[in-house]
Amino acid sequence: MLALGAQFGIPNPARIADRFPQYVGCPVVILESPVTIDGNRRSRVELTVRRTGRDTGGHHCEVYATSDDTVKHAGRWVASSAERIEQTVWRVTDGDWHVDVTLGTGVSYDSAALIVQAVRHRTLVNQIPAVLRRMFGDTLPVVDASDIQTIAKRRRSPGYEVTTGHAGGLVLYVSFDAGQVLVHNIGSWRS
Repeated sequence: MLALGAQFGIPNPARIADRFPQYVGCPVVILESPVTIDGNRRSRVELTVRRTGRDTGGHHCEVYATSDDTVKHAGRWVASSAERIEQTVWRVTDGDWHVDVTLGTGVSYDSAALIVQAVRHRTLVNQIPAVLRRMFGDTLPVVDASDIQTIAKRRRSPGYEVTTGHAGGLVLYVSFDAGQVLVHNIGSWRS
């Protein structure tokens, strides 16, 4: 299993985690590389390694791969480049405090830092239309900047989507004007 990690760029895993114990389905192990730090950028690689053979119900354990993916075997273990995930977060700091945020395509670090600082210092400007304020009230909800997970560009209009929480949370729809962060709408999400 460690030999597969080395073949996929994780020669010395910082963490090895069992996703499913052997008595429940096919054994799966997650190998995580050490975190690489480059300024405010933090990245790591995660590889899913699967046991070959059959699960406890007799079903063939499959590796997820397409014809373009690389599949490698080592003993009774198999891994695919389709299940090698590179994860990058950006650290935004404020004195001793920090939060690590995933940035979507086209989101600059400076834009993310401005948004995070506005949330942290509660300087967001409420620009929610009056018709929507009837549902939310005139005040914005209190958002803990430590809960910010992702900042992405909006797909259909200018601005950004700021997502908070791990299994559910708020989505703030924001833009910039003269150095201020304006909130145009609020939503929620659940996984």
